[in-house]
Amino acid sequence: MSRVSIREARLDDSAAIALFTTNTFSWGDYVSDEFPDWLNEADAVVAVAVDEEDLPIAVARVRMLGPREGWLSAARVHPDHRRLGLGSSLNDWCVEWVAARGGVVCRLQIEIGNEAAENQVVRIGYRRVLEVVNAERSTRLPPDANGFPRTPRAERLERSPRGEADLAFMAWSTSDIGRATRGMFATESWAWRGLIVEDLREGNLWASPAGWVLTQTEDDYLDVRWLMCGPEDVDRLLGAVVELAGRTDATTISLPVVKIDWVLDALNRLAFTIVHPSRIYEKAIT
Repeated sequence: MSRVSIREARLDDSAAIALFTTNTFSWGDYVSDEFPDWLNEADAVVAVAVDEEDLPIAVARVRMLGPREGWLSAARVHPDHRRLGLGSSLNDWCVEWVAARGGVVCRLQIEIGNEAAENQVVRIGYRRVLEVVNAERSTRLPPDANGFPRTPRAERLERSPRGEADLAFMAWSTSDIGRATRGMFATESWAWRGLIVEDLREGNLWASPAGWVLTQTEDDYLDVRWLMCGPEDVDRLLGAVVELAGRTDATTISLPVVKIDWVLDALNRLAFTIVHPSRIYEKAIT
């Protein structure tokens, strides 16, 4: 193999990166479209492995999702240069970047079925910590889809007072769902980090007698980033989420969630579609 080096990406790398990140999956890919915006992110960098002519032949994105937590994503290698260790070398470079910023852990997410990627990260020291899915539901479905009862007014979600964030955080920290998620939540559909109470204080926290949810709206989506309830209340809380979405302009509800049987059962009862089953891996930085 000719000499390969790793450097930070530049905007003039766009065309070369697009050549090997356009049809990665059956549905295409997002890397070439998002790449220019990634270059302007704070606490983040895009790394590229380049050949002797300084042309990118592999790419990866790394971010600090918290003061001590790194997140790696968008790792792609040109088909003509696979199985040469470029993915592992890029990963090592990204881990060093996180370590230089005080990070103590790096995480990444791999969709189930991508055995080559899973085997690769295990070889370089990652371990599997969570299985997650994305649950989606159209808001155009009736509230009582699948025979699910309509949400009584008393169960509807209302804005939670800012001071209630501490109560919600403490309840979650010692709950079954909190332990099952290893203290993490989805900052977006494909990125997870440890939850801190400030996330609840500063975010869109909603409460009902059944529990709490943390939401954000983006485009036509109502995204549920975090939820707190028990098995006996999950049907009521998710029913309240559907009712809340009906009060917005959202056309789709999105819920990244750890695979917990009683949560998945409730999502199925409420006609959510379960997509993108994935595994989260983490590597301690020593």
